[in-house]
Amino acid sequence: MATLYRKYRSRRFEDVIGQDPIVRTLENQIKLGRVGHAYLFTGSRGIGKTSCARIFARAVNCLHPVNGSPCGECEACKALSSPENVDIIELDAASNNGVDDARDIREKVKYMPVVGKYKVYIIDEAHMLTGGAFNALLKTLEEPPAHVIFILATTEPQKLPQTILSRCIRFDFKLVSVDELAKHVARVYDAEGIKYTPEAAREIARLGEGSVRDALSIADTIASAAELITPEVVLQLTGSGDADGISELFDCAATGDVAGALVAIDGFAKAGKSMFAVCRQVTDYSRNVLVLKSVGAQKSVEHGLINADKATLGRITASAGKADLDRISRILEHFGAAESGLKYSVNPRVFLETALVKLVCGVDEQDLAKRITALERKLANNPLPAGQKKNITTAVEPPAHTAVHAPQKAEKTVQNAPSASDAYEPEPPPPPDYMTESAPSAAKNPPKASQYAAAERQPPKSIVKAPDVKEFAESVKSADEGEFMHFSATKVSGMELIGAIAKFLRKKGTAGAARARELLSRGVAVKERDDYISFVVPDEIYLSVSDKPVIDELNAALDGIGIEKRAAVDKTAEDLLQDDIARARELFGRDGVTYARR
Repeated sequence: MATLYRKYRSRRFEDVIGQDPIVRTLENQIKLGRVGHAYLFTGSRGIGKTSCARIFARAVNCLHPVNGSPCGECEACKALSSPENVDIIELDAASNNGVDDARDIREKVKYMPVVGKYKVYIIDEAHMLTGGAFNALLKTLEEPPAHVIFILATTEPQKLPQTILSRCIRFDFKLVSVDELAKHVARVYDAEGIKYTPEAAREIARLGEGSVRDALSIADTIASAAELITPEVVLQLTGSGDADGISELFDCAATGDVAGALVAIDGFAKAGKSMFAVCRQVTDYSRNVLVLKSVGAQKSVEHGLINADKATLGRITASAGKADLDRISRILEHFGAAESGLKYSVNPRVFLETALVKLVCGVDEQDLAKRITALERKLANNPLPAGQKKNITTAVEPPAHTAVHAPQKAEKTVQNAPSASDAYEPEPPPPPDYMTESAPSAAKNPPKASQYAAAERQPPKSIVKAPDVKEFAESVKSADEGEFMHFSATKVSGMELIGAIAKFLRKKGTAGAARARELLSRGVAVKERDDYISFVVPDEIYLSVSDKPVIDELNAALDGIGIEKRAAVDKTAEDLLQDDIARARELFGRDGVTYARR
């Protein structure tokens, strides 16, 4: 006995369900005699691609077609229905995908049909053909003999070369709706004399996922399970969870009830349910809850967005009231991701339980991002008091035992700043002047005995490694980001001053102001010097900020916020130590720079 999907395969265009636009087009081509030479039927599995190809192949050869469909009574229809006919050739490209197979087709197309008007080649799973096979068929597919028609069927049209796609009349078959599938299952059960409930037929249609063949295969599996086919029987044999259990699992995930969720999964496992099927059902249920929460129950039903009976709709409505859209979206994303992972998991139950615990107990990344953004905004609008900010000297002093060469203009220091002795431990005394880079050579000025004696009289001190350039630069950078003290801007920090300047430039709205504002956002610090406002910038944007139009915009901004000193640009301490020793000594003191470079 043939299976149901083979026994009830469509024989005429009227028997094809869910593909009305395609069927109507093919029927009109038969009626009007506008038959093409190459067709491409694409779409998911089990929705009628091969069936339509066979019907069309018989229809173009039928002597007396009825409304575009083969009559089934003429000699041509009877001959073509026989397995021995040689005018309709079906090829499985999955097993006949080589160049030699394509060349064989190319050699045989020149022979005339035996019974009908056309010789039709139906190439199923066409995406499995190799590149060489496609190239061998290319010219024949473009200009075949007048008596040849090619029909290519595939579930993956994206794998076909564009040169093939452009030579075919393409029809995209769609998935069949649950309502149409339920009616089809009911017709088949009625024809077979099988008792069923409408809910059972609908559940079978839902499990078919739009595929007629899958739905009839499930119906065939359940046909002998009981005298009366009910939804419970369907769920038991397909390994799916019951509707109440699925809604309960979703509610536990929505309310954060880990224990309840694990108990629900345990119940499914003890009942022998498939974890993959359960995960897919929760995903579908979450989707329905999301739709209902977004557009409302009435519109969801009116527009066909949710296909559910009254009981299921009531459960979905109740679940929608237990979570907001963000939470529902997270549930949908997590179970959707788990669904793909379950296919390859060796322990599906553990995989699903782990995914569920991560969902309930894990960190909500969106919520965390919102909280971080809110904190950043709060800190920007309400900076810390001056007493809580990091205060250090604006210039690092050398250790007490070294000779101090004060700069021309002394820097202002922030109150309560730690001394240099706190920042560095003492080190051995510096070498005599004749050993420094600025002293004459030792050959011209040999050391005197008194110099050695003075060095030996120094008290012993702990020997420590001097800080490197980067450490010194970091300390100076901290000073540059410290307090900004000005008579017209008391208790204004450097960051606040940059914020005020940026706000002024944004309000100004000119192109030059926009460029200056953009440069300020690229790691610029501000420091008040004795006679100017220093904008401390990285080396890579030094030239850009030093440009006269940018300096003019910064000066205008300083005027706008009531600061009289003019803007100037300095490199960061690290860049100055690398590039401009003289300028570094001028800003930070000769001995501090020498100490950091040793």
